[in-house]
Amino acid sequence: MPSKAIYLYGISPCTGGLAFGYDTGSMSGILSMPRFLMYFNHPSNFMQGGITASILAGAFAGSLITGAFLADRLGRKKTILFGSAIFTCAANNIESLVAGRVINGLGNGCLAMMVPLYQSEIAPREIRGRIISIQQCFINFGILIAFWIQYGTSYIDSDASWRLPMGLQMLATIALHFTMYFLPESPRWLVQQDRWEEALVVLAKIHASGNKDDEYVLAELSEIRSKIDLEKTLEKPSYFQLLFGSQRRRMYIGVGVQLWQSLTGINVIMYYAVFLFRQAGIYGSTASLLANGIQGVVLNLFTLPNMFYIDRWGRRTPMIIGGIGMGISMMIIGVLMKTMGDPFYDPLTQKTNFHFASDVASRTTIAFVYIYVAIFGLTWACVAWVYPPEIFSMNMRGRATSMTTATNWFVNFWFALYIPTAMEQISWKLYIIFAGLCYLMAIVIYLFYPESAGKTLEEMDLLFQEGRTKWVFKDKEATRIGTLLEHDLLSGEALVSALTKGGAIKKHVADQV
Repeated sequence: MPSKAIYLYGISPCTGGLAFGYDTGSMSGILSMPRFLMYFNHPSNFMQGGITASILAGAFAGSLITGAFLADRLGRKKTILFGSAIFTCAANNIESLVAGRVINGLGNGCLAMMVPLYQSEIAPREIRGRIISIQQCFINFGILIAFWIQYGTSYIDSDASWRLPMGLQMLATIALHFTMYFLPESPRWLVQQDRWEEALVVLAKIHASGNKDDEYVLAELSEIRSKIDLEKTLEKPSYFQLLFGSQRRRMYIGVGVQLWQSLTGINVIMYYAVFLFRQAGIYGSTASLLANGIQGVVLNLFTLPNMFYIDRWGRRTPMIIGGIGMGISMMIIGVLMKTMGDPFYDPLTQKTNFHFASDVASRTTIAFVYIYVAIFGLTWACVAWVYPPEIFSMNMRGRATSMTTATNWFVNFWFALYIPTAMEQISWKLYIIFAGLCYLMAIVIYLFYPESAGKTLEEMDLLFQEGRTKWVFKDKEATRIGTLLEHDLLSGEALVSALTKGGAIKKHVADQV
């Protein structure tokens, strides 16, 4: 059985997620603070979007640079140390604020892809989803902390009301940087570097309290070595091969998870929730910040069951149910705004808000915002960070994960930039659009996405073999939670035999020729 040390190693890197979550929640409320708006001379909707999106632009670049140049060369541990070291913040004027957030984003982009990748490579298959999900819980906790700090500082009648919540986010990455010195390197990366003895020591520590003769440890090391030895006979996939070659299917699936999570609209809620609550009829900066803080509590409470049961529930079913549930919530919000709301323009925030025909309509709209957030927490909150590192082979995981993470940053950059304008110009229609996207994602997941829960990272290649149907809902084995092989001391030989027999290796070699 895995050692309790795995929880320490899984939790410690998540303080990077705490920092990003804090920033997400921080900007949500800061943009509505009168002192902030006065200091920056009431920035336009586009400028507000630019301030929010600047960290996402940096994160997009940071994730791609990390995957291309750092993850496989430096190793997982040193790359996380590097990412936490460059995390920073500055805010003396619009230019320095944006520049500081871009640099901040470079570190965030690095950490957001490396932390789940590192966790996936140290966690046993039985609890891998739970371990990786801890990062999302820390992100949510960071959002919660930011919401309530903003609520508290909103009573400060000075620039400290917005400077204080912005500056405190650095504490989390400082903690991450120092704790990472005491954590082990990824055993899979060590095997890739032919450092087998070191890998054995790490596996023994995290799975068997240091017992290097433990059968579980030896079986896992055997499978890792066999799989990586096989991968070394093949050329490392280029970015072109990942996108257009033999690995394109799993690449599009990995990219798709991050894309769909962004298209649920959750980051719009997180970045601009204060404005959304004002649209729903909660007026005044303090009142909307309070509603925002309650939303953070809802998100945290409903993400915890997701984290604990994600390995039992699997990945597919929550994504399908979540898409349908969030779609219904978004649709009701949009319909209530259209049928029961009287739009008016707020010159302070430069957004279209609504006077509702009754308090019941306003409260129902607010309730469905909370219901939407609860459904997201129960279903999609964790899976977008758990799923991509699971489906890629070791020789492509660094590059491929950087591309999936970059997709998240790319989509959310444009959302953060233009959503303030959309909230003014199309108001209620925005929520109907997100409802349609949520329904669409549920259909796509059902048709094409295999189940990864309960399987080792090494056996995931079996789900993408040549001749296996791409219509996953027809493949009972691909949709079932649990392993595809018996894992014992001969598991490495069994895996290589299954991969060769299935044609995946032959096809990969043929593509390279």
